[in-house]
Amino acid sequence: MELRYHRKRTCGRALPITGPSARLFVAGVLVGGLAAIPYAGTLRAEEPPAGRTPPAEEAAFDSIQRLPEAVTLARLSNGLTIVVQENHTAPVATVRCYVRNTGSVFEGCYMGAGISHLVEHVVSGGTTAHRTEAEIERIIDSFGGATNAYTSTALTAYFIDCPAEHTATAVELIADMMLHCQFEASEFDRELRVVRQELADRLVNRHAVRWELLSQTLYTTHPVRHPVIGYLDVLNRLDREDAVAFYESRYVPANQVFVVVGAVDTDAVLDQLAALYAEAPRGTETYLPLEEEPQQLSPREAFREMDGATVDAVLAWPTIRLDHEDLYALDVAAAILGEGESSRLARRLKHEEPLALDVGTASYTPHFVRGFFALFFTAPPQTWQPAAEAAREEVARLRDELVSEAELERAKRQQVAELVLGRQTVQQAARALGRDYLATGDPLFSSHYVEMIQRVTAEEVRDAARRYLDPARLNRVALVPPGTLDEVAEEEPEPREGPIQLSTLPNGLTVLVKRQSHLPLVNLQAYVLGGALADSEATAGRANLVARMLDQGTRERSAAEIAEFFDSLGARFSVSGGRNTTYGTLTVLADDVAEAAAVFAECFTDSTFPEAQFDFVQQRALVAIDRRRDNARTEAMDLFFRSLPEDSPYRVLQEGTRETVEQLTAEDLQQFHARYFVPNNMIVTVFGDIDEEEALSIVEQHFGHLESVEDFQPVTFDYDNTIPEDTTVHLQTGKPTGMVLLGYRGVSIRDDDYPALEVLGAIMGGYRYPGGWLHSELRGEGLVYAVHAFPITGPAPGYFVAVAQTDPGQIDEVVERIRANVSRARAGEIDEAEFALAQQRIIGLKAMENTTAAERAQQAALDELYGLGYDHSRTAAERIEAVTLDDIVRVAREYLTESLLVTTSPDP
Repeated sequence: MELRYHRKRTCGRALPITGPSARLFVAGVLVGGLAAIPYAGTLRAEEPPAGRTPPAEEAAFDSIQRLPEAVTLARLSNGLTIVVQENHTAPVATVRCYVRNTGSVFEGCYMGAGISHLVEHVVSGGTTAHRTEAEIERIIDSFGGATNAYTSTALTAYFIDCPAEHTATAVELIADMMLHCQFEASEFDRELRVVRQELADRLVNRHAVRWELLSQTLYTTHPVRHPVIGYLDVLNRLDREDAVAFYESRYVPANQVFVVVGAVDTDAVLDQLAALYAEAPRGTETYLPLEEEPQQLSPREAFREMDGATVDAVLAWPTIRLDHEDLYALDVAAAILGEGESSRLARRLKHEEPLALDVGTASYTPHFVRGFFALFFTAPPQTWQPAAEAAREEVARLRDELVSEAELERAKRQQVAELVLGRQTVQQAARALGRDYLATGDPLFSSHYVEMIQRVTAEEVRDAARRYLDPARLNRVALVPPGTLDEVAEEEPEPREGPIQLSTLPNGLTVLVKRQSHLPLVNLQAYVLGGALADSEATAGRANLVARMLDQGTRERSAAEIAEFFDSLGARFSVSGGRNTTYGTLTVLADDVAEAAAVFAECFTDSTFPEAQFDFVQQRALVAIDRRRDNARTEAMDLFFRSLPEDSPYRVLQEGTRETVEQLTAEDLQQFHARYFVPNNMIVTVFGDIDEEEALSIVEQHFGHLESVEDFQPVTFDYDNTIPEDTTVHLQTGKPTGMVLLGYRGVSIRDDDYPALEVLGAIMGGYRYPGGWLHSELRGEGLVYAVHAFPITGPAPGYFVAVAQTDPGQIDEVVERIRANVSRARAGEIDEAEFALAQQRIIGLKAMENTTAAERAQQAALDELYGLGYDHSRTAAERIEAVTLDDIVRVAREYLTESLLVTTSPDP
């Protein structure tokens, strides 16, 4: 169809809209679902869309370049750029289209309106000249695809993740969105309401608020200072005609970059896109000159009060663009200061002088404006200013002294590891290719970047620090608690993948090994059965503290030495306590696995729980408990768990309460460790680029000495999770948002009814991605920003919960709507088509889960530990397919009965 309207507004003729927008990342509208018939037609418009000039001739390839790493870069004569990388490790693919000359920085006369973000919402899955919005959703649902979009300061991106066999369909769908979006009035109005709600919800997002405050302090004239989502009063001036005009002027082939990565045929992708864009005209070139930000000449400060118990602060200095020669030295400097637990800032601010809870650094160097070097930290109100002073002292030391050779080499090693670790999935690889090409014109810039990093010298790091980290140009930004503002002042072999192999050591330890060699990485994990389930209300938080202490000292190494060791390898090491398990995970370059495994096992089995470190970890845990109320959803979830019946194990908070954690001792942790960290209660996995026999030998060497406990009593999963009667609990908070949690009795993941509850959750609230009845109804009518329905469960029977975030004044209506949908499920008012769509959504998305070595290892380990069998996930699709519509109605009637309703809002 041809779009017609009563007047045409263009940037050259419209009244200027003041105030730009620039947020680092804004998630777009989600479209995704489950089962249908893939579209198999050819996308050709019978007549040019309104506002576009008919082409003089069909587009053809200007160039096709075959690059290293199985990457192909091609350009059509109409300007479309295509990047394809073949990766046949897993039968999955991702299709992405980046639209440059969009994003808040490039909005021209619409500056401050967030029009790029609004257009993204409408275009992503919206009605086109060939399909309705519902048809697009059904097509994606039919192959279990996952789709989304986002807008940043300098681009808009759209993607569909899919099984590789459906790549052509995904390419067609995105191309259709890029060329033929119709901007139906109802869809535009709906998404405008959604964006308005997002604007309101940003007010309680600490990261978004801090980023906006920092951007507006560093930049006084450049458009990057404004949020990507825009400002409400400017957004409200937009109408559908504005959105159509922006789409027609910016969504031209010359502004589009298609990136396709996965188990695909490169030539087939190129041929398909050439055909789809054959008649798409090049369009007018987009030229948007950006005003250069003036040099900062004096220090700046900005502080803002925000509900919460901690201070989130930033120290930042203006620096350079991406193409500057000092890029590499500044990035090494950032790694030395703040990357890893053995970095200078982490060691001093978190361990030697425990002033901060979290620290980090960033050297932000976009291609369109001079960037900045920043130190980020979170601290209690009483220590944040001493923490800022200590951070400034470390920056001064970087300016005055040469860094050690060990520090320099560690930072370089971290960059190599970061490059490899950041390309494990097809999604990660596509992001890297797209980011590199859009910023530099070279999709393989990251490889060049790492090469240049290796050439950085200590003198270059010092000189860069002297040039840019000038006290006279410091920017200090902080979010502080309410009432405290006045106190502020080489050729690679063919990748090989083998099956999972299960072995049992003589001491009873279960070992899972899998060869997966497409990247030179090895992941090692160790689990014990006994997380929060092994705690009571009186000892809540104990398992969590045990996990926090595992890397805080052994008989051979101190906490600092452990952190420095792993940082020196560029390894990713962490320990954690969950509801059911306490575990550690290590991902390291394959060449370093033997050395790293020794220290990993030492932490897991030989931790000494030193008193000095215990006091430090305990205090951090207490602050983390206090800080949980900073997040509205976390606060409400904790209230839900605390409101469950006393005999429910889910009532025990994983992090504990202030009262329980305060009374714990190092001896309590040692006793927990001695009881549960035994081989017949433990499983170790080694997945990655390593020979199976070598992997098993490493585990035997470092875990085989543990002695089995013959009379060991494992934790039980047999609990009564009944909600005896309908209960309502409300909490008045200081946050300008409302939370709703409506929970019902559920089942364990070991129960035969679990697959039916999964499908019911997908019907009502989507699966992994928003969708289903609640999303369509509540968000579709602008009643909520987010709503989900899903089982919260594990090996012990849990609960089926609906969660929504809304305006406080709409809580009652949201609750009523959710209950009405529960009644609808219990009444069996479920359409066969939506039931089938829910099944296919789950099957499709499960097929795309667990593609990295670490993800596969974790799934196998947990399934084996819970008694399901390490290959349980292999038959996930069969269990979902076996669910019938009668099963759905039966479980709804059996379990969705008595409820626990928890709400939070600023109202009594």
